[in-house]
Amino acid sequence: MMTMLSPLVLGIISLLGIGAQAAFDAPPGVQIWCGKAYRPENASFNPGGWLEAPASSPSPLLNVKIYPRMNLYTADDQTGSFIVEAAISNIHGAPYYNTTGSLQNNGSVSSESFTTLYVDISDADSGNALVSGANITVNSTANEFSFSLLNLTARTNPYNIVLYGASQDGNQTYTATTQLYRLPSRTDGGSVTKLDYLYGGLMVQNYLANSTTWSPIFPYSYYVSWDWLSANLSNLDALKSDGYNIVHLIPGGSTAGEYAFNITLLDQFLDRMDTLELWLMYDMRWTYQNQSAVAEQVNRIKTRKSLLLWYTGDEPDGNGDPLNATSIAYSQIKSLDPYHPVSLCLNCYNFHYQAYTATGTDIVMEDVYPIAVNTSYSTVYGTVCNTTYGCCGCDDCNLFTPFRSISGRLDQLHAYDVWLDTNPPKTYWGVPQGFGASQFWTRYPTPAEEAVMDVLRLNHGAKALVAWTFPTQPDLVDVTSRLAAVLTQQETTAFLLGAQPSGVVVSAGNGTLGNADAAVWVQGGRMLVSVVSLDYEDVEGTVRVSLPGNASAVSSVLWGNGGWTVSGGALMKSGLSGLEVDMLILDLS
Repeated sequence: MMTMLSPLVLGIISLLGIGAQAAFDAPPGVQIWCGKAYRPENASFNPGGWLEAPASSPSPLLNVKIYPRMNLYTADDQTGSFIVEAAISNIHGAPYYNTTGSLQNNGSVSSESFTTLYVDISDADSGNALVSGANITVNSTANEFSFSLLNLTARTNPYNIVLYGASQDGNQTYTATTQLYRLPSRTDGGSVTKLDYLYGGLMVQNYLANSTTWSPIFPYSYYVSWDWLSANLSNLDALKSDGYNIVHLIPGGSTAGEYAFNITLLDQFLDRMDTLELWLMYDMRWTYQNQSAVAEQVNRIKTRKSLLLWYTGDEPDGNGDPLNATSIAYSQIKSLDPYHPVSLCLNCYNFHYQAYTATGTDIVMEDVYPIAVNTSYSTVYGTVCNTTYGCCGCDDCNLFTPFRSISGRLDQLHAYDVWLDTNPPKTYWGVPQGFGASQFWTRYPTPAEEAVMDVLRLNHGAKALVAWTFPTQPDLVDVTSRLAAVLTQQETTAFLLGAQPSGVVVSAGNGTLGNADAAVWVQGGRMLVSVVSLDYEDVEGTVRVSLPGNASAVSSVLWGNGGWTVSGGALMKSGLSGLEVDMLILDLS
């Protein structure tokens, strides 16, 4: 997925006025990746663009936030809901004092702990109340309040929403704002994709059945070569039969501003995708900085039944795209098509994250490729790789625990949004490595490694998986096809997109098993458990996964060989194979 632009191409882009690989902190003429020099003739320098954790407040703060449950509602929706948070924080919010007054029957006021926040929510412009007299517990999140949409006329402009909160005695007050979209219903036959801000999943309607019901979809597929796909229309049917539910078309071309597809041929394939309900992730990597090209493509594609979402910057941080490029494209796309989310993929560990994502995307993808790659020395350029120099194919990745580079990156993305107090929260998708034997990578992943990379990402909050790249090796097609059958089925999707994962401890013998990763999702009286071994060696003895709540029994095995039992608040089995992956559903008592 790393497309290193040649000096000739960079010169052409500069003449076009697009400004790719802008200077940033690089000396003149120095080519950069993630802001860092990577050619041996260039010296190291501080690339800048590093996001730091905010300073901590010496006293507690109450971070009151509000956002709609869905990124959009339409005229067909009668009700909506808001998510309200009141987390105690040491970096964001207004001063919080854990005391409030309570009026007694005798007229006196007694002092008590400030544990309840009273809230009212209204349309800021009209003053119309949407939620009145509600209350939430201090230091809680995910509080949901339903409200009627009937008094909010459908329109393309958002409604400005304001929340007023107060302690019981009214001496501590808080204000939070957000925007709400209630869009006109579509009359042009095009699809609508909703983004659930609470859990990060996408919601769609089954247009083949003319369904009005919103259902979650877990996108699972590959970035697909247009050259391969366009060779035969039946390739779409093959992808569908393999269980993949979206197609991310990799556009042809190699320079910004170049149109990527034969339009007549593309229409034939999109017609077929419409009939298959094979969802489209439309990629404008080469053209997203060209406003004329963006307008042409969005207006042409936006009425497709199979359109799921847009994709703009492909590693804009690595390529050094202008810092405002993704925001400009996002604003333009939303003005032309407010009915679908926008995504991009970041390659760098920490390089101008805020600039590329804050107002530039709904969905942030990461493409950590840690298999069969030397992350401390570039075999392509013959230089070392560190935080200020070099390009090794996996930015600031861990050479000794490669899989932890994946979980660490997703955790870090979450941390960035906490530091920035992002509201509404971003959604994260993963791009597993489905390629090898090229550039920095000496071989393809094995099927076992592929399963580890996929499910590990789920444990750390990824809400979709779109691997790079297809076609790939037959054994990788086999394992991902089988994973597709598990992850896209309704039962699994309900967990992955109806709750957030909670990490749990895996132990063996008398200590924690550091090279294992596990998470649980709880919903509807049941629990999904995922256990991933990150070690190539087997673990002997009893392995124990600590569980929250009261699990009673294993209900079903979604992935793995089984052998697990529930006992004493834990999931247990004898031994753990190298690179073992297990997904199970447990009953709760």
